[in-house]
Amino acid sequence: MTTDKPLSVGVLGAARIAKKNCRAASHPYTSCRIAAVASRGEQKGKDFINEIFDENADDAPFVHGGNDAYNTLLENTVYDAVYIPLPTKLHETYVGKALTSGKHVLLEKPVAPSAEIYRQMLTTASENGKFLLDGTMFVHHPRTKSFITSIPNPNRVHFNFTFAGDDNFFKNDIRTKKEGDFLGCVGDLGWYCVRMGLLVFTGSDASVLKGSVTDVQVTQFQLNDEGVPLDADCLVYFSGSRILSFHVSFLHPLNQTVQISSSDSEYNAIETDAILPHKGDTITYNLVKQGLIQYDEVCTNETKIVESDNSLVQEVCMWGNFAKWARKIEETASTPAAVAARNVENEIWWGGDSEEVKEANAIASYSLRTQIVLDGLMSSIQNGGSKVGL
Repeated sequence: MTTDKPLSVGVLGAARIAKKNCRAASHPYTSCRIAAVASRGEQKGKDFINEIFDENADDAPFVHGGNDAYNTLLENTVYDAVYIPLPTKLHETYVGKALTSGKHVLLEKPVAPSAEIYRQMLTTASENGKFLLDGTMFVHHPRTKSFITSIPNPNRVHFNFTFAGDDNFFKNDIRTKKEGDFLGCVGDLGWYCVRMGLLVFTGSDASVLKGSVTDVQVTQFQLNDEGVPLDADCLVYFSGSRILSFHVSFLHPLNQTVQISSSDSEYNAIETDAILPHKGDTITYNLVKQGLIQYDEVCTNETKIVESDNSLVQEVCMWGNFAKWARKIEETASTPAAVAARNVENEIWWGGDSEEVKEANAIASYSLRTQIVLDGLMSSIQNGGSKVGL
C-alpha cells in the first residue's frame, strides 16, 4: 500500500448501512476508493453498485458474486482494506480472514458477540500489523470533542436512543434475530450510548479507561420470542459517583437526545441529533440554563447555541481517519521498534510514537471497553436485571 494513491477498499455484503458509508468513503477527503463489493446474490451486488456509482465509469467497483464471494474478495491481493457490515455473528470469521490476508478492517458495530472475541480480533490485527476500527461515526466529528468537554466535572449523562420499527423490521431485520445481531437494541443503539458516556467521563483520555466503569444494570427490558432485547433501560456506574443512564428501544418514536450534567455547572449540554445529525454546513448543540423567579412560580430559560463545521460529515471524517491511521500502521508496524513496543495486555496494539498510532490505539481501547460494558448489560438481562460488576 502506497501513500500516493487512495486506499483500495472492498465491501463484504450489500447491507443498507453500507450505502451511506460507500458514498462517504468516495469523498476526495478520505483518500479511499471503493474498489469492489462482494455479494452472495450477484444481482443484488450490481444493484447496490448502480445505486451509488456510475456503472459505466472506468473506476466503478467490481462485483464479486456467488456463495463464495466474501472469500474471493478477501483472497484478492489488490485490496488494501475491507469494510464489513455483516451480522455480528459473522464478524469473528471474516475479520480474522481479512486481517490474516493482509487487509485493514473497518467493522460495523456491535463489533463482536463478546469482548473476549473482540480482544482476540485486536490481537490478530496487532500480530499482522493491520488496523481494526469500529464504525462509530460520531466520535470522528469535531462537534463531539467540543460537546463532551463542554460541561466541567460531569457526573450525569442521560441518553435516549429509540426508533419505532414496523412489521417488516420485526419480521426480517437481523437486529431482531438471535442468529443475526442477538444483542438487539442493546447492541445496535446502546453501543452509541455507552461510547458517549465513556468519552464524557474520561474526557477522551484512553489512559483512564480501565477501571472507570464499576457496575452495570438493566432495570427494565422487553425481549422478543427469540430472547433478543427490543427495549431496555440501562445504568452504567462509573467511579466517583458518576452515572450514565440510557433508554434504547425499537418500540418508541425516533429520539436521539443526549444530555450532560454536572453539580459544578448551571448549564446542561444537550444534543437532539446525537447519532444521525441534521444536514447543513454547521451542526449544533445547546448549553441550556433554567431558573426560577417570583417565588418559584416562573421558569426562565437561557440557551447558548454552539456550532461546529459540518463541511465534512461524520462518515467522511471516519473514513479519513481510517485511511490515515491504517497507512501509518502499515508504514511502521514491521519496524523493530514498533514490534518491540507492542503490548496487547496493556492495549498497545500497534507500536510507534506517532500521533496517528497513539490515536489508533486509543480508539481501539474505547471500542473494547464499549463491548465489555455491553457484555455486562446482557449479563444483567440474563440474570433478571440484577446489577453486574465489571
